[in-house]
Amino acid sequence: MITKTPSLAFLADVTYTTGMYDAAGTSVAQLLMTHAPPRKQGETLEWVDAGMHALSACLGLGPVLQAPPDIGPRLTVHERIVSLDYGVERCRLLIPGTAQRWQNHVANGGSVRVLLAFEPTPASRLGGDCAAFIQHCIDADTVRWGTTYARLRRRLT
Repeated sequence: MITKTPSLAFLADVTYTTGMYDAAGTSVAQLLMTHAPPRKQGETLEWVDAGMHALSACLGLGPVLQAPPDIGPRLTVHERIVSLDYGVERCRLLIPGTAQRWQNHVANGGSVRVLLAFEPTPASRLGGDCAAFIQHCIDADTVRWGTTYARLRRRLT
């Protein structure tokens, strides 16, 4: 089991794709996490794979062919900024580009299905064939998942 926390330099190249899944009168927000392909000196496919495995372990994600584990309250929505607690004290991943509907769902206690792919994926590939990419990752067993939701905000009185 990988227990090392990914570096901030690694985390800077994590990409996010969000959406909503609606079926049978219920909605689940979706969050796909991938990493940009290697492009800097010293980066390799193995480096991306190891970093994403480490991030998956930090989040407590499980195999996609099993029920998604509840990874606890890890999301915060504050003034249209969404962040994800990945298990490092006082550090959060900012999730850019979330739609208002997605943010409202989370802020109102809705669940979020987190999918994390070990394979690097350029953002341009996610456009029209995101479902095909996810299916490829499921078939190759290179994706992990879990369910999270927003943390309750405490106010001082």
